[in-house]
Order: sequence, then C-alpha cells, then structure tokens
Amino acid sequence: MKFDIRRLVSDLGGASRVAQKLGITRTIPYQWMDRDYISSTYLAKIKEAHPALDLDEYITEGERRAREKRSSA
Repeated sequence: MKFDIRRLVSDLGGASRVAQKLGITRTIPYQWMDRDYISSTYLAKIKEAHPALDLDEYITEGERRAREKRSSA
C-alpha cells in the first residue's frame, strides 16, 4: 500500500506546522518524507490533532482501486 506522506504533510501546512501541532522537532516530518515511512504512532497523533482528516485520501489511487476490487469480489 502506498501512502502519500508528502501530500499529507503539505495539506497539514508543511513540516514546521505539523511538528508544532504534534510537539515534535521540525526534522521528523522531513524524515518521514525522506524514508517514505511514517509510523502508526505518528499517524495516530496526527488523527488526534485533526479528527476530521480522512487518511484514506492519502492512499494512492491505483492501490485504492485494487483494494476496492478485492473487497467487492
């Protein structure tokens, strides 16, 4: 499953704003983007800070369509 971390961070106002909201250093969101990995711990913190955020929107389209096809079969 591909998760678009860059778009998530951008949509939330950039690395500095995400870091400020989560109480972490500014470099951590950059590390997520560099490694193309974000832990579930940070995803949970993001969801706490932004309860209306739909994390499914950040799963790449091709992967989402494949998942929908599998679930409807």
